[in-house]
Amino acid sequence: MWKCPKCNAQLVHRNLSHSCGKYTVEGFLAGKPARGKELFLHLVKEFEKLGTVTLHPVKTRIALMVDVRFAAIYKIAADHIDGHLWLKQRFDHPRFRRIEHLGKDDFVHHFRISDESDLDTEFRRAMKMAYAIGERRHVAKRD
Repeated sequence: MWKCPKCNAQLVHRNLSHSCGKYTVEGFLAGKPARGKELFLHLVKEFEKLGTVTLHPVKTRIALMVDVRFAAIYKIAADHIDGHLWLKQRFDHPRFRRIEHLGKDDFVHHFRISDESDLDTEFRRAMKMAYAIGERRHVAKRD
């Protein structure tokens, strides 16, 4: 792991491209609707049941990471949150509004959460898969 000397971002490789700046979770959440913040905190707590999660705020989102970023929340609204999960395979689920194929086996699954019950068994399975990417388990499989 390498820490950027300017913004203290934890990165897997030295000088890895990143959004360098001094951002805080509190700053990102400032002025956001209460219900949206509740949903955000609920999602984070559910990820924390899988293990350690570091919140990495940047200007436009809060990324969730273990060793690498595996998910992010980029919109906190009055009645929902929008974010994405990084998965190594396509995972069809009604919660995913859009799936971007970035090439080879990288897929960004964009979701909207409007209620705690939206985190059903299948969505939690996708969360576990994303968390495993955060732990870089996919890299160990290639070695």
